[in-house]
Amino acid sequence: MTEKEQKLLDAALKLFVEKGFHGTSTAEITKTAGVATGTLFHYFKTKEELINQLYLFTKENILKDVAGCYDNKKPLKENMKSLWLKFVHYSIANPYKFQFILIFHCSPYITSLTKEQVETRTEDMLGVYKKGIETRQLKYIPFEMAIEHIWGNIVSTVNYFAKYPQELNEKNLDVAFELFWSGISK
Repeated sequence: MTEKEQKLLDAALKLFVEKGFHGTSTAEITKTAGVATGTLFHYFKTKEELINQLYLFTKENILKDVAGCYDNKKPLKENMKSLWLKFVHYSIANPYKFQFILIFHCSPYITSLTKEQVETRTEDMLGVYKKGIETRQLKYIPFEMAIEHIWGNIVSTVNYFAKYPQELNEKNLDVAFELFWSGISK
């Protein structure tokens, strides 16, 4: 990815979160990015293509950050907690990316192809959940529902700590994880 492309994605991320898709013009994106007006269309044919690339980039960024936290030698619960904590910490540390995903998760602007690409990558990374079902340590629910459950719990946890930042500590993170764990474990 070029520096200009990254600047455009960063500017679009901030503006889409603050002003929404329709409230953000392409001219505003290029101005915020500090690039020439035509530069945006050199990298993205349309604003819709830009938002889809941004969605994919943001989701991949999160998945890259949390990948590799599974250790076959550790118990399932410990692996699930490690994964869950990485998602929570990433979301707290990257509020614009977190808010962008929340806002555009169900958006009609994100194409089914983009969502498919993200789901494929998510499935690979959440193999730990599938292992938990196979070993009968976790309740069986359809994988798509499991992904939504995991995401919903992370969203509520991050929202709680955003509202009450003084409560962000290891003890309260443990309590939040235990709430999640009790919902999925047998």
